[in-house]
Amino acid sequence: MKSLSRLTFALLPLAAAVLVGLAAGCQQKALPEPAEEKSQRTVPRVTVINPERHTVLRKIERPGYNVEAYQSTSLYAKIPGYVLKWNVDIGAIVKKEQVLAVLYVPEMEVELQEKKAAVDQAVAEVQQANAAVKRARAEERHTQSQYERLERLGKPGQGGVVDKENVAEARFLFEAAQAGVDKALADVSAAAQRAEVARKRRDYTATLLKYAEIRAPFDGIVTQRNVTDGDLVRPPDGKKGEALFVVDQVNPVRVVVNVPETEAVWVRDGQTASIRGQDLQGQKFSGTVARTARALHPANRTLRTEIDLRNPGEKLMPGMYVDVTIEVQHRNVWTLPASAILTKEDQSFCYRLVGNKVVRTPLQVGLRGVVDGKGDEKAQVVEVLKKQTKAAKQGGEAEWEDLNEEDKIIKDGVAELEDGQEVQATSDKPSR
Repeated sequence: MKSLSRLTFALLPLAAAVLVGLAAGCQQKALPEPAEEKSQRTVPRVTVINPERHTVLRKIERPGYNVEAYQSTSLYAKIPGYVLKWNVDIGAIVKKEQVLAVLYVPEMEVELQEKKAAVDQAVAEVQQANAAVKRARAEERHTQSQYERLERLGKPGQGGVVDKENVAEARFLFEAAQAGVDKALADVSAAAQRAEVARKRRDYTATLLKYAEIRAPFDGIVTQRNVTDGDLVRPPDGKKGEALFVVDQVNPVRVVVNVPETEAVWVRDGQTASIRGQDLQGQKFSGTVARTARALHPANRTLRTEIDLRNPGEKLMPGMYVDVTIEVQHRNVWTLPASAILTKEDQSFCYRLVGNKVVRTPLQVGLRGVVDGKGDEKAQVVEVLKKQTKAAKQGGEAEWEDLNEEDKIIKDGVAELEDGQEVQATSDKPSR
């Protein structure tokens, strides 16, 4: 018992200390927070900026696309014949209208000579018809003179030495001569028409025979040759089949890029494009967007975009893979940093500072990119087209207007803010 009493007596100071500590803790929790400290913790600090006008640059980068010939033409035979001679092989540089091969078509050459003779015959018939007109006109003049002389002599005042029957017969002969002139003129017209038909037939055969020469359609390079001497060639029947030659125009060339739907809205004719050849040690070429299909491909939802590219030295060959960068620029537009804008349910918005509170402001936005010339690829900005100043009411429309340099916009941390929330604002501009 004595030892237990001693132990209890020894523990009394320790228990008293614990009780004092607990009482102090309870008293500390019960103390109210200072109003100033509570306000500083619940009112967030934000950085405020003003909208600025810049040129927004966006680079649409598309790797691994084909170089195509500006023009590529497959040449086929228009008429059947045998290859008499071919003059060029693959890789040959050719000029427009240069003869690439000659066909031998003997039956058509004979037909052409026959039709030339038919033209000569028709021309001779025209000449004969013209001579017949001259004879008819001479007969007409002769019978007219006879008729007029007999008619005078048969008048009562002239003694009536010629009877009426002779006068009537002379008039009949004169009218017959007039009809003869009309017939001769009609014969001339018919002969001239036959001659013209003969010429057309001759020219048609001569035109067909010109196809015996296979000519280059433009300045270019022969990329395929599929004929040899003595080959029998025919016009394509149904399916074209194998061409005699293929000629490509390779200066300039076309670079074809399929731009995804999400970026297709920004592509316009005339935009600057840079091309790097994957197999040309990174050599860079500059060109411009020449045309687009103006419609998305239904299978892959991409926009066919073509860049015409000068190709001196013909370093770029059809079929090469290249990396393409199209530069989209919107000049002198209102911009905000990308960190200042949120998008929810397809609506973009920012927070403007009005007084000491933030106001959620819907925006119409345009191009997203970087400020041209600053070189900071990470500093993303957004083109702002309009800000909403009044929400749409039932039966009405929302009101929109441009940003201005007096607008105070929350720069970042906007995802944590709520409309009408009180904030402590500091300016992003350096103090003077």
